[in-house]
Amino acid sequence: MTMNKIRAKLRKQNKGQYRLLGLCVFLSVFLVSSFTLMFFSQTVQELLPRGGDTRKLMWILLGVVVIGCLLFTLYGGNLFFRNKGREVGVMLALGERKKELAGQLCKELAAVMGKYVFWGVLCALPMSYSIWKAFQLMIVHTAQMEYRIGMAGLGAGLCFAALDCLCILFMGSRFIRRANIMDILNARRKTEMVREVKPWCGKLGVALVVAGFFLAIAAPPLMVRFFRHGMPGIWNGTYLLGAAGVYLIMLSAVARCGRGKNPEKYYKNIISVSLMRFTARQTTRNMCVIAFLVFVMALASFWGVMYYSSAMQGGNDAPYDYSMHYPAKEEQIGEEEIRRLAAEHQVKITSYEELETLELVIQYIGRDMDEDHRYFDVEYKKLASFISASDFERISGCSVSLGKGEYMTIITSGFVENIWVDIDCLETVENPATGSRIVPLFRGSVEFDNLTAGSEPFAFLISDEDYLALSKGLPDDRKEEHVLFNVEDVMETYAFADAWKQAYIARATKLSSHCALYDAYEEELALAAGKEYPYAGEVDLSPDNMQLMGDWKYAPFSKVTRQGEVMELVAVFVLSSIYISVIALASAGIMSYVRSITIAIENRQLFEDLKRLGADEVYEGRVIKIQLRKLFAYPIGAGCIAAGGFSLLLTYFNDMRLQLFEVKMLLMEVVLMLLISGIMYGVYRIAFKKMICLIRDKRV
Repeated sequence: MTMNKIRAKLRKQNKGQYRLLGLCVFLSVFLVSSFTLMFFSQTVQELLPRGGDTRKLMWILLGVVVIGCLLFTLYGGNLFFRNKGREVGVMLALGERKKELAGQLCKELAAVMGKYVFWGVLCALPMSYSIWKAFQLMIVHTAQMEYRIGMAGLGAGLCFAALDCLCILFMGSRFIRRANIMDILNARRKTEMVREVKPWCGKLGVALVVAGFFLAIAAPPLMVRFFRHGMPGIWNGTYLLGAAGVYLIMLSAVARCGRGKNPEKYYKNIISVSLMRFTARQTTRNMCVIAFLVFVMALASFWGVMYYSSAMQGGNDAPYDYSMHYPAKEEQIGEEEIRRLAAEHQVKITSYEELETLELVIQYIGRDMDEDHRYFDVEYKKLASFISASDFERISGCSVSLGKGEYMTIITSGFVENIWVDIDCLETVENPATGSRIVPLFRGSVEFDNLTAGSEPFAFLISDEDYLALSKGLPDDRKEEHVLFNVEDVMETYAFADAWKQAYIARATKLSSHCALYDAYEEELALAAGKEYPYAGEVDLSPDNMQLMGDWKYAPFSKVTRQGEVMELVAVFVLSSIYISVIALASAGIMSYVRSITIAIENRQLFEDLKRLGADEVYEGRVIKIQLRKLFAYPIGAGCIAAGGFSLLLTYFNDMRLQLFEVKMLLMEVVLMLLISGIMYGVYRIAFKKMICLIRDKRV
């Protein structure tokens, strides 16, 4: 028999291992490619604001997908090469040189990976299309939301596939270099317990997890709050303490089992304990990866649900369903045209108000951060909106009491103070035309979402007397008009809202064509100093500008369109989070299942010996169950607890408080964890039945 025929026979004998490796490669390439095709599509890239938090979170999620799928492939590669050892041992015993084996292995891997990479990328195309259609079920369908494949996404998927293949080829090269007959013969007899695991190992692991999360999540905001100093980026390395802690916890669970106060129980379970201790390192690494995947799964689901819920609530607390503000010199749509549009769309306007606001120069103290992450006070001068007390009482129905020289800050619903500016920051208010000035006294804050847009850092209330004095001599280009109205069944008025918005945009001129951060007074100061003003220039007011409502200083507001516009952005992040959860769940389930089967295959002889010693099928099943309980319960529990603690700390230290909405989201995460545990329990039951079949089929 020729060497080629021997190789072919060995490959046929071990074809299941080739299929397992191919499946790991296919799934990882398929999942990553479908995600990158969606993420790098032109539509998504236009939706995500440049430098915005959502874009940053999406990059983080992409990194998690890549890491999770790469770990999954490496796990499959490790299993493949462990079982490939027998085949290589036979060839070495027959006198085959390592150089020839390396070339043959490279060809085999190239053939397997080439086929599965091709199908992974090919199947990713319809998958990404399906994901996008799921997006459209959550959002208002518009022409701008059509599915468009980006070549960058396809390129990113191919780059990951190349990385996947290089990792497998590197593992194969290292495997051949280290292969020798004696190691292969003794591979099944080797144990991985180098030294005894101390009793304090698990306790130290718990302490490291708590310390790592606290230092990484809680320490930075506490430093800012009490010492006005941020933490450098390297501080994120404290998360590694948590990772080390999880490893120690898993190692203790696998390898630590003393007689303790109940030696009878210890000796009763000594077979199960020893099975895991003899492969402690390998099992611990496997359980740590599963714990990481469960952590990612729970956290991604939590982020997705919380992001969706917070977005759906955004703007709902505004007193008026519709509002717009524009320069007083601009001829915009008025009450008559608005009512006509409402009548055309069968919308009933229940209340309608108009008011004028002044754009006055304010001086206030804010904060900035230097390159060393130190916060320092900065004095700012810019324009802000001022409303008279009587006008505010008229439109809000709330009574406010302000005397001469007093002011109140208008804030959004649920506003939380931050490090950058205080709500009592105002030092002076000045009429830029006449130079008349007051030094106001802070008298509290009021919530009114419709009046906060376009005024930084806040809009303000002043007494009628001060309003009249400061308005004298103020030109019209330093005044704004506001229109606010309510309608019946606002969430059923999307067609009217779109027509109203388009009519408003059509009337907009150069007077209002400014970006959201534009300030006319700051521009005057910059030009007077011979400097370039960074926020100068006009905003693209065309209907095709998908970022218009976020970039435009005078963007109109309506509850129904705000939800639609926000959901165009949020749906990308939400369903990406869900998708990542599915990826992590699939990877964790497959890894747990494969590890369970590996335990059964590697310990068949042990169960044969137990049978000869008198062990019945009940005892056999109990040994397997104890193995699987640790393999499933510990990483799932560790991942869920870590995700819950992470979410709690992150939610609380974000603004140093827990709102009712956030508590509900944390409870929702508990429900998600129970769902994850239920699915993994199903995998446990399938793995248990398969292990029983494998062990008992051997004896038949």
